[in-house]
Amino acid sequence: MADAQPLDLTEPVATPRTRAILARRLADIVGLPSSRITPRERWIVGDLLYDVIRASELELRQRCARRLAGLSDAPHRLLRTLACDKFEVAEPILEQCQALTDFDMLEIVSAGSMQHRLTIAKRENLSETVSAALAAYGEPPVVERLLRNRTATLATPTLDHLVGAALEESGYAQLLIRREELRPAQAFRLFWGCEHMDRFQILERFAVDRTILLEASEDIFPMASQESWSDPMVARVLRYIDRRQRDREASERSTYGSLEGVCEAMAMDGAHPDIVSEIANLASVDHRLVARMIEDMAGEPLAILCKATGLKWPSFQNMWRGLGRREDSDPCHQARKVFDSLSVEKAQTVLRYWNLSMEDKD
Repeated sequence: MADAQPLDLTEPVATPRTRAILARRLADIVGLPSSRITPRERWIVGDLLYDVIRASELELRQRCARRLAGLSDAPHRLLRTLACDKFEVAEPILEQCQALTDFDMLEIVSAGSMQHRLTIAKRENLSETVSAALAAYGEPPVVERLLRNRTATLATPTLDHLVGAALEESGYAQLLIRREELRPAQAFRLFWGCEHMDRFQILERFAVDRTILLEASEDIFPMASQESWSDPMVARVLRYIDRRQRDREASERSTYGSLEGVCEAMAMDGAHPDIVSEIANLASVDHRLVARMIEDMAGEPLAILCKATGLKWPSFQNMWRGLGRREDSDPCHQARKVFDSLSVEKAQTVLRYWNLSMEDKD
């Protein structure tokens, strides 16, 4: 790593003419084709040039960087040194040089400035490793440029990190939604920090039905029942697949008679803890999830809950009134748009992903 540290030079002293000519000649030799110079000779000349440029002024280092940027065989220590130099020296290397390896770029990311990282973030075909290193710095301009780079590859842990960061940096959400690598669990987690249009895009892309799963597992439900649902993992997965959302036994025990009845009570009494707990019980979801939906000032989460449980729009209106919110507000209209656009199965997919994420926190 020491070789890649930024140069610490005294700039006022001009490079002597002889040294400048020597540096140019050495750079010319380094750039000779493989038919004219052996790898060992190139390494030796590269070491000499490395020593010269480390003791030379900015202008000479810039000329060397421009000369070497287009070479595919330049010694990597030399390239890394120039690429970690001041940005006006490093720029042509960072923009043009195809000889930089992942190892080189990791050193540059670490040793360089934000300008260095911004330039690397727009390079073509960035690997998962380099993308992760750029994202780890948490610099919004760098992250946004990285997310716009369609040729960069983002690993799942990197996306997880950026989805979490999107709660603080709202500009990330739109860019993350467009990434092909984004997975449903990440998208539905991202949903909570998004504006309405971003939320709608997430639902359009990731809220899918479960027809194939239902058809493939239809005979497994009676098998699990015969075993008294003794396998927790089987029970967890089948809860996600099941067509039914409401807990029928809970409805029979409820003093409100049904989920619709709870919504009517909420319109009159508000969202007090007993009401929230009863909605969670009847809808077969974690009470923390219902609480989060109620705390969300937009209406989309509650609209998804209503659609997934087979409630009609008047039940949503009852819940909305119980929260003291206006029915002529934009959030209510946006919730209606989501309610009308989703099928019951697609809404269940979203709700169950959220519910599983709550269970994973236990």
